Amino acid sequence: MVRYLIFLLVVASSSEAQQSIYSWVDLVATSESVPINDMVSGWDGSYQTGEVVFANAEWSMGYGIDLQLNEQLIGGMQLEREYRHYYYLNFDKDTSDYYRALELGAELESDKKLDLVIKQFEAPGISVAFNSTDYNLSGIGLEGIRVASGLKLALYQPGHFQFARIDGIAEKGDATAASALINYRYDDDKILDHQADVDKGLGFSLSMNIALSYDQWRGSLRLKDMVNRFEWKNGAYTQGCINIGGGSQVRCEAAGAASGESGQGKITESIPYTLTTQLTHSGLDLSLHGMRHDAYYRLGLEKGVQTSLGRLAFFLYYPRLIGASWQTEYFNFQLGADALKFSQARNIQLNMGVNWHW
Repeated sequence: MVRYLIFLLVVASSSEAQQSIYSWVDLVATSESVPINDMVSGWDGSYQTGEVVFANAEWSMGYGIDLQLNEQLIGGMQLEREYRHYYYLNFDKDTSDYYRALELGAELESDKKLDLVIKQFEAPGISVAFNSTDYNLSGIGLEGIRVASGLKLALYQPGHFQFARIDGIAEKGDATAASALINYRYDDDKILDHQADVDKGLGFSLSMNIALSYDQWRGSLRLKDMVNRFEWKNGAYTQGCINIGGGSQVRCEAAGAASGESGQGKITESIPYTLTTQLTHSGLDLSLHGMRHDAYYRLGLEKGVQTSLGRLAFFLYYPRLIGASWQTEYFNFQLGADALKFSQARNIQLNMGVNWHW
């Protein structure tokens, strides 16, 4: 289908319209409590109390073309084939202290609240986007102000997924003793080993962006995944109770260490939207950046300079991210982290791409 859409766009467009083929990779990852590497290998290294783990990795290959109406440029359309990995954990600070003690085999010095939300999926997808050219608003009395906007619709076929909520308590003393209610939806059970054969699902995500320009200033706002939905017709689920070690504050009663109901049925999920903002002064090549994804946020400053080899820029974000980028007419590369050794990094940003246009 994508091949035919591209063919129709090429045939219907003016021979003078700019076209492009491009590919890019984008990764944002953060882990507050432990380095990102330790999220996989175990929480036995450097530790600090935290609440968020977030990672969004996307790879895309696409085709873009300028669109004209009555020989006037109105914007551009992009068709993309993409693959996405999304991972988000939001937990109480007590929960991170509990998991740290559990990894080290240490005792808890006080009662710890167990409150954890998991959202994770992997999915190939296709998307179509339209981004308008800048339009002057002088006709409505806003002299010198220009506006541009865009929409993107992505369709996904998610395979592997995990969505869960855990609510419980671990009492002072032995960290292996805990009581919690679990509501867990998945294709592959990582907690209680429920065996299920789950088909791939379907999903969509709608994103939008808008930008206002005046003189040398430009401000932009983007809402990624502002409306989204993911559905599996025969997704697996477990609703139940884990009660190890008992105690005076048990959240539920289990027949043995764990009990509950497992089965398969229609599973419908969504993820939080991501808000990104940017304010740029083109004369100074200076930008302020902001990003928020549910409980995760960051603020940053970027300063660029034009060189004979392209645009070179340096950026600094709070919390804890520093890096640099290089951009030419055809290539771009951006890398940032909060540690020289990636194995010790808690924050990483990577963006790189190639764009061939004619």
